[in-house]
Amino acid sequence: MAISHMEECISEVRMWLSNNQLKLNDDKTDFLMLIPPSTRQKHIQLPVLSVGSSLITPSSKSRNLGVVFDQGMTFHDHISKTVSTGFFYLHSIALAKKYLPAEALATLVHAFVSARIDSCSSILYGLPKYEINRLQKLLNQAARLLTHTGKYDRITPILRKLHWLPVHQRIQFKILTLAHKVVYETSPLYLRLPKHQQSRITRSSSAPLLERKRATKRSAGDRAFSVAAPSLWNALPVAIRSTGDLHAFQRLIKTILFRNASS
Repeated sequence: MAISHMEECISEVRMWLSNNQLKLNDDKTDFLMLIPPSTRQKHIQLPVLSVGSSLITPSSKSRNLGVVFDQGMTFHDHISKTVSTGFFYLHSIALAKKYLPAEALATLVHAFVSARIDSCSSILYGLPKYEINRLQKLLNQAARLLTHTGKYDRITPILRKLHWLPVHQRIQFKILTLAHKVVYETSPLYLRLPKHQQSRITRSSSAPLLERKRATKRSAGDRAFSVAAPSLWNALPVAIRSTGDLHAFQRLIKTILFRNASS
């Protein structure tokens, strides 16, 4: 039933493209099925998706908006690609750093490394620590390159000097930024979440809470934005939740996240 609905949707997209003098490359379509670990161990018959004149079989991984999705939503391949590409750019920048002023060096590191780590980072929330540590090693190396420090120097003072959050806190920062936009209704409609309705008016009523949603799956469900955002948002102090200005809010939560990272 789900496959037939997808085929009907794709058929309508193909018709719209054709009416607007555009073409859908049928044989370049990727089809990804999200399969739980318990099911992946079994030999199941995977469906085939009909796209125009092509029959598309499910892929083990697929790229969308620069993110590599896999069947188990582990993002292992995405992190591997980010890390390998990041170290490649760091090596190239290191070869030219003696010819670059400090400001140009910082711009290159941000554009090719730290911005790559932060891109779509909210989807990495709840991943195992060893996966996040792979990105942290890349960020640490970028910080050492930028500050001309050796590999045996402690990284925490270096990150604090640069005012860089560790990767784990950067992910939380991204989710809290999105949660602020949800609460103050500046986010897209597809991100909107229900607010918690308080039974009586209190001093904290001006600091909205998000409705906590119970996850249906313990491992994957807790990573969903509809679960993670209310959990992180509701844990913030009242004074921060009631800050309507986004930039002021970001400064406040960055201070808290720095404090948590140091403790």
